[in-house]
Amino acid sequence: MISQRLEVLARYVGAVMTADATADVEALVERAEEDPRSVTAEDIRPFLEVDEDIVRKRALDVCQAVAYVDSDRVSPLIPDILTFVEDDFLAVKHSALGAIGHLVPDEPDAVAEGVETLTQQLTGETPLTRFLAAKSVALLAFERPAVLTDHVDALVATLGQEGPTLPESERTTFADPDDPVREEVGKNVAQNENARELAAKALVAVAETDPEAIAPHLEALRPYVDDQNTIVSGPILEVVSRLAADDYAIPDGIAERVEATLPDGSTELRARSLRALGYLSATDAVDTVWTVAEEAEDEELAAFAADTAEWLESADDAP
Repeated sequence: MISQRLEVLARYVGAVMTADATADVEALVERAEEDPRSVTAEDIRPFLEVDEDIVRKRALDVCQAVAYVDSDRVSPLIPDILTFVEDDFLAVKHSALGAIGHLVPDEPDAVAEGVETLTQQLTGETPLTRFLAAKSVALLAFERPAVLTDHVDALVATLGQEGPTLPESERTTFADPDDPVREEVGKNVAQNENARELAAKALVAVAETDPEAIAPHLEALRPYVDDQNTIVSGPILEVVSRLAADDYAIPDGIAERVEATLPDGSTELRARSLRALGYLSATDAVDTVWTVAEEAEDEELAAFAADTAEWLESADDAP
């Protein structure tokens, strides 16, 4: 009988503590929204230790709000926040990743301690997971590219992540553009592509710092040289140029894919392609390059193409 009463009492106390914690963390959320600089790490920490997922999630929301304005106030919590990046509750995971994204620019070294955890999320279960992880990883690549040299495989794997597609029932000519299913799928597709774009940009940062780390992955990067998303293919062309300029062995087929981007690409993309073809000494592409020189409306691009074509012809004539 006594043990039963103690068990009931424990449940009651736990319920009261949870209710109090929920109310208190919501009050802290309001405070952070009104005056984020009034919140400290010690105000937040107790809520990160509560068992309830929603309380921890809201505490991490506070971390985001405060870090956006003054990262110093929550920087002591970075090790704790990084542990929640691996949380099974997606809302907690996403709030943690969001907070880390605000902390990277001012606290790159502290965030770099969790680089393994962050890169694992690049191929996470949802497009939003991948996007939030890629944002933090890309920012880290810009600040501390060397810490990613052992994680190039994760960046490359991100490029291969496929976004969702509309259900068959939604693929009709007369589908309502404001249909919530279409809207949600469109948002997820954008998040997936944003993750791929950020991963590609991170690869450029790593290549500029340590091309040796990228070289073993060139074959895996080949499909993305002429990716349909030019914000992915553009940075990959930069990676190819960087390694070709340093005389790394470039796999067969890459030059042909670079050449394929010339006819219909934007001015910026075509300029990147021309640069890559020059570094690759892609003499077989000279006719295509001359076509760009003769037909490009942008005068600078046309001049660059002509210079590249002349260089390729001279390289072809070299003994």
